[in-house]
Amino acid sequence: LIRSYIAYGFVLDELIVKRQRYCQAFGLGTYLCVQFDFLMFTHEFIATLRKIPRHKVDLMYLPDDYYEERSGDVDGIAFERVLREVPPSPIERKSVVMGSVWSFDRHHRYTFPQLCMSRMVERFGRDNSNWEHVDLLLTSNEPVAPLPSDSDSDDSTSSVEFQDNGTRAGDYERRRQRQIQQNRAQLLHLGLVSELGEDSSDTAHYLKLLTMPPRSSVPLSLIVVPHIPNSQFQLHHIAAYRRALVQITHDASRRLCPAGLLVLGTQDIRDENGKLWPLGMLVLEDVQRAVGAIRLRLKEFIVVVEHGHARKRDDVESRDKYVEEKCFLDHPEHLPIVHAYYMVFMKLK
Repeated sequence: LIRSYIAYGFVLDELIVKRQRYCQAFGLGTYLCVQFDFLMFTHEFIATLRKIPRHKVDLMYLPDDYYEERSGDVDGIAFERVLREVPPSPIERKSVVMGSVWSFDRHHRYTFPQLCMSRMVERFGRDNSNWEHVDLLLTSNEPVAPLPSDSDSDDSTSSVEFQDNGTRAGDYERRRQRQIQQNRAQLLHLGLVSELGEDSSDTAHYLKLLTMPPRSSVPLSLIVVPHIPNSQFQLHHIAAYRRALVQITHDASRRLCPAGLLVLGTQDIRDENGKLWPLGMLVLEDVQRAVGAIRLRLKEFIVVVEHGHARKRDDVESRDKYVEEKCFLDHPEHLPIVHAYYMVFMKLK
């Protein structure tokens, strides 16, 4: 739909994600998504378009030869690939009711893309198979933060301060709560319990991923490409980045096992000229043009966001704490882009 508007002389100024909650079909969707293994749609898009002369419209297509399969790296983009075994899940992954908007806690050690990657493997991985992590590095910029070593500890077991009637809880209560957290982290590490969900903590599972070497004689069921934060992009990176994702798509269509999944993460970009590049839409078009829906079909479209930018479902605002919203005219010209997209493609043949 957005592509149709662009083709008829509109330019995309804003692309806003609105999260849906408590819709009338929530109960039925909960049942169907577990039975047929899909995520419930819990988001919609609000697009702000501006009319310009049609001859000035940039359709944002890549050159035809960019869609051809080629070997080797792409100029300006470096590939880093790591093969690991999928950690076994103590539950059936599709049994967890999840929507299409996932929230993540901020972490001082692990980056947002790393935590996104962890939850993608936890939800879409397949037991007794391998998965591949593909990092794309913009060679003219600082690379994204590297994976921590296996010896890095999880701060989820750090001490927690509890308040009771305005005073700190006693040493016994702090030790007890700390022990509960440590026991929970150990059970997660051993794979005996799961925290899979839209708002789960991903650090324990992420550390588990790092300890899993690849297995021989098992299929490759999953390839995950985390998104690159848009703050690292410059205008000349965009075409090379899209071309790199096209090459990964060709490679995945050959190497994945039947019904294997390719997960591509991307984030919209606003360049230094103020133009919005809707990479979610553009990458989806690139994949369909490169390999076609017959070889790779879009299975899920997920919006990811860090906590603080989206209200949680259980947030209830009391009358005493309510703050009247006010309109300020000195806001920035454009809304900040705080969300990213993860597209899950299934190999058909």
